[in-house]
Amino acid sequence: MNEPSGQILVTPLMDSREVAAYLKVSESTLSRWRAEEKGPPFMQLGGVARYRHEAIEAWLASLEQMHERT
Repeated sequence: MNEPSGQILVTPLMDSREVAAYLKVSESTLSRWRAEEKGPPFMQLGGVARYRHEAIEAWLASLEQMHERT
């Protein structure tokens, strides 16, 4: 039986610049979305917004689902 190696897999966190480029919006739009609680989920680490790629993808998928209902 294989034993776990003890390694922890960590998903790299994206900063606002990277997320804005990924979503093809400006950093100020991303900042406004954070203030309005409209954009992708984020976390504050040391006063800096960070995003998980999986959370961004889930948020995008939820937008697709919302448009399918209308």
